[in-house]
Amino acid sequence: MREVNMMQNTNVNENGKIYGKWKIMPDTWCITDGWGNFIYLLIGKEKAMLIDTCSCEGNVREVVEEITEKEIMVVNTHGHFDHTGGNACWPEAWMTKEASVHAKEPFAGIYKEWFAQKLYPDYKIHFLSGGEEIDLGERKVEVIPIPAHSEGSIALLDRKTRSLFGGDEIEAGQVILFVRNEAISLQELAKRHRENMYKLKAKRKDYDWIWPAHNGLPLYPDDYLNDYIALDEEIINGTAKVLANTAGFGFPPDNQAVPNPFLNYGKLYRVEKGVASFVFSEEESVYHND
Repeated sequence: MREVNMMQNTNVNENGKIYGKWKIMPDTWCITDGWGNFIYLLIGKEKAMLIDTCSCEGNVREVVEEITEKEIMVVNTHGHFDHTGGNACWPEAWMTKEASVHAKEPFAGIYKEWFAQKLYPDYKIHFLSGGEEIDLGERKVEVIPIPAHSEGSIALLDRKTRSLFGGDEIEAGQVILFVRNEAISLQELAKRHRENMYKLKAKRKDYDWIWPAHNGLPLYPDDYLNDYIALDEEIINGTAKVLANTAGFGFPPDNQAVPNPFLNYGKLYRVEKGVASFVFSEEESVYHND
């Protein structure tokens, strides 16, 4: 029998390829993993921007370099590890100072093993403050601060393709309001989120679609912005009706059942209005990585 020499592929596991990728617009790609994360590659004339890096499984850099040979600038929408884990495939990344607080803290278990195996676990972090315009070469991307789900959250506006990349602050499944660096009241969070939605509405003429980090894409902006604003206002006014359980797409009905990634955050609740949905805690919960 002829001997076959098979090279090991770091991006293949027992389920097949770890990452999928598809072209969504000219010079613009979406990459996803088996954990329900969507990240985006924007290619300019001089360099490319990778918006978030997934959870650290395999080697996302190999996937990116299959698409482009240009220099990669890694930018994180916020600092949760399912968005920053793959940063360690590169020597540096850009994010807000608030996002950096937990960016290098893997979730429990296998995530720590993945992270320890990367070339750059101590990658350098450059701070974004918001308002920057990053030039990729005939393609400029504006940084817009929108912190609510996370203190460090930003949106990225690409006027060339009329696209807004919103991270976890606006999405089709649910916006989570309890994984944070500091504890504040639900009403205050809703006020901040409403302010951010109005900020995005003010730039509505510059984009046609919102590309979120989880649970379905793209989103039609008007319905999502308006419904999230309306739900924010119901929370602020105390009129939002809590649903019977927290069941949603990719979200369990009861976070007290084990095993569950949200077990440490206390009893959770869900509210909805139109296409908008929030999940929040009865406690003013803060970040846990176990």
